Amino acid sequence: MSTNAPSPLELAPPPDFRYVGLEVARPESLRAWLGLLGAGALTGTLFRGALGAVVGIGIAGASGALARLAGVGPFDSSSRGGAGGTGMAIVPWGVVVEQDDRSRILRWPGVIRVQVEAVHGRDGGTPHTRYSVVTIDTARERFVGRAAGTLPLERLLVHLDDYAHEASHRIALDLDGAQCGEGPSEPDAELVLSAARAYLATSSGAQRLELPLGGYRRTSSWGGRDGGSPGASLQLSRVLRDTAAREVDPRPFAAVVAALLDARDVAEDLVPLVQSPLPLLAAISKVAATKLRVAKAKVGALDEVEPFLLRRDVETLSAWQAQGQGKDG
Repeated sequence: MSTNAPSPLELAPPPDFRYVGLEVARPESLRAWLGLLGAGALTGTLFRGALGAVVGIGIAGASGALARLAGVGPFDSSSRGGAGGTGMAIVPWGVVVEQDDRSRILRWPGVIRVQVEAVHGRDGGTPHTRYSVVTIDTARERFVGRAAGTLPLERLLVHLDDYAHEASHRIALDLDGAQCGEGPSEPDAELVLSAARAYLATSSGAQRLELPLGGYRRTSSWGGRDGGSPGASLQLSRVLRDTAAREVDPRPFAAVVAALLDARDVAEDLVPLVQSPLPLLAAISKVAATKLRVAKAKVGALDEVEPFLLRRDVETLSAWQAQGQGKDG
């Protein structure tokens, strides 16, 4: 785990990036780095401290950076994955390391530290960030990569611990978190889909969501813009927008219910959730949002989060996605 800190009371804002690609360090001569650091070109560092604070250091920090880089060498700018290549990508659910046609997945609960160091230069006399060096530590390994310019990782540096907690949430099988699935080490997508369909067929579910008697398949004539009811939209929106950190998370369940009801009034509430550090929530939200006619360009595809999901969950969500949009889809 990344920290022993207590669980937060409020969820952190989700990661504000979809994909940050990095060139991975290769173990060769350090002469270029020695010259760069000796000239004082490394002028800024951001890192996540024990309290999650973002801290800046100046040129005096170059010696520490040099020590960290000493074991990894310069970067291979010709490879970012692919056949025989090496690359690394940071996504909302963790880190993907590509090495020799093989992928390794680092989930946030297994990452103990992320550091970003800016290497500066001048362009026609104007100072600018030439590239950023990212160091990712697990309990046993260190990965170093770089990318040109400044990287949008400030939110990750501040909230790494929070993301690790959220990624470990269990999935609720109701809107209140009273029941939960078997995850995160066991597949839950099928349980959530079955529980949502069963819930909508009960009198208690119909009453809470103000659905007509006879089942949710008849809701297209009710008051929501395209389906569901005003009461359903209100209840589902409250759950989807709730920022309280819950160990048993009801948001995936609410997302499925919204898709089953074709409740497009809450479609926009799903958009931020596709970036959630909780992989199954992000995946369900992607599929549900697509079923509610949100453009795929806005929420991304299921395969973006697939490496962080259990195979059975991928199969279940792929099958659900293929069923089409709207009621029972």
